[in-house]
Amino acid sequence: MRYVIITFVSTVSMILITTACTTKHEKNVLQALDSLLEQKNNLTSKKWNKIESLNQQLWESEQKKEITYQYQICSELSEEYKSFQYDSAFKYTKRMLSLGYILNDPKKINEAKINISFILLSSGMFKEALDTLITIDSMMLSKEARIRFYKVFARTYFDLADFSQDQFYTQVYSKKGDKYLRYAISICDKNTAEYFFLKAWEYMRIRNIREAINTYEKLLNQFVLTEHEKAIVASSLSFMHRLDNNMEKTKEYLAKAAMCDVRASIRETVALRDLAELLFREKNYETAYRYIKIAQEDASFYGAKFRKVQIANILPVIESAHMNEVEAKRKQLTVYSLLATLVALLIIGLTIVIYMQNRKLVAARAELLHSHNELKKLNTQLLDSNKIKDEYIGHFFKTISEYIDKIEKFKNSVDRKIAQRNLDHIRDIVNRINLKNERDELYKNFDKIFLKIFPNFVSKINSLLKDEDRYVINENDSLPPEIRIYALIRLGITDNEKIAQFLGYSVNTIYTYKTRVKNKANIPNDQLESVIMEIPSV
Repeated sequence: MRYVIITFVSTVSMILITTACTTKHEKNVLQALDSLLEQKNNLTSKKWNKIESLNQQLWESEQKKEITYQYQICSELSEEYKSFQYDSAFKYTKRMLSLGYILNDPKKINEAKINISFILLSSGMFKEALDTLITIDSMMLSKEARIRFYKVFARTYFDLADFSQDQFYTQVYSKKGDKYLRYAISICDKNTAEYFFLKAWEYMRIRNIREAINTYEKLLNQFVLTEHEKAIVASSLSFMHRLDNNMEKTKEYLAKAAMCDVRASIRETVALRDLAELLFREKNYETAYRYIKIAQEDASFYGAKFRKVQIANILPVIESAHMNEVEAKRKQLTVYSLLATLVALLIIGLTIVIYMQNRKLVAARAELLHSHNELKKLNTQLLDSNKIKDEYIGHFFKTISEYIDKIEKFKNSVDRKIAQRNLDHIRDIVNRINLKNERDELYKNFDKIFLKIFPNFVSKINSLLKDEDRYVINENDSLPPEIRIYALIRLGITDNEKIAQFLGYSVNTIYTYKTRVKNKANIPNDQLESVIMEIPSV
């Protein structure tokens, strides 16, 4: 069981790898063909340049009345045009025939007739080609010309067999074609490329696939062939591989045949048409449509009705399939566009939601930061308050204790004097109490403790004042009344009556001192107290 599974997996893997490699190879071949088709106009321009040069030589020979040279140039022009442009090929070949009669040279006359027959055959004029061929006396031909003569005769009957599509006449024409093909083989040298061409053609006719493929491959490997000859070999190989059901090789050789046709500027071609039809059957409608349109342009350029009819039979079918595919792709694209639009709208919606949530998050962070700062500020104030309480509670416990001692001593003295009935001494004792000094001592202690808690208070106040209005306080000096008022405010005593009671001033005096400082400040009056409240303790 394990062996079966392994074998199955291996087989599937090989099939997948082979398919992938085949697809890649086919893609490369078609890409090479497409690349060459893009150069088609440049290659055609070279063809025209050569034809123009031959026309110039023909005109010069006409001026010199060189009939033999004219015949030679017309023969070369006929060769250039025979698979390029039907009208011009026929024109120059007919001129060859006229010049042959003028020269009264049977060899040249028959050579011209063979060329005319080939051109008529290429255009689908089978009867006219046969009518011309039967006027040729094969005994008057050279060996090479006789081989060409038999080849054209054979091809004419083979094409008639394919065209007739009639069971009786197809066999009749095929037999006649086979007869002339055997004639050509019988007189051909066996070591020549021509012989291999004819033998491969014979194998192809009798459907001997292996021998036909081997012979055509020998032609490619052992002989130097023209691009036109390479195109014929590649096209024939594609046909044999099609009979062998090897469609990948069929496409490959059709593409190679089409490339040879492009390089040789051959417009009387069937390779690109057959390739388009094959791709159409494989549902590669876009490429098939592109190739059949190029094949149609070639057929129109060549000018033979037979080739146009062949293209016309398949073009509408491929064009219809291509249009259906384009319409299907358009609908598919519309669906994809709608889906893309929905996805885009969804993304936009999500973006908006995320943006709104982000704004809320930013606002929450800002609020949290504000709360944190407020809490930090509150903590600072609590620390200040605790410092103030610690300092002032300790200080005033000490001060109250000293005042209790003084009061106790004062009471004991008064009690003693009352017991002694010494009232005058009581008055002296009372008069010795100096309330001003006591108050000054209180303020001095207040200033000392305050500056201990807020050592930078005076410098901070001065930074809020103009230069000429700043306070200069030495180390042992008491605070000015204005500074002392704002010191009490910094400690949290904001009631003017309480401040006045503590300092022994009237409320109006407190207002006056506060206004004086505000007028000296370099900030708005209503901001001064809030700025002072932010002066930190140390």
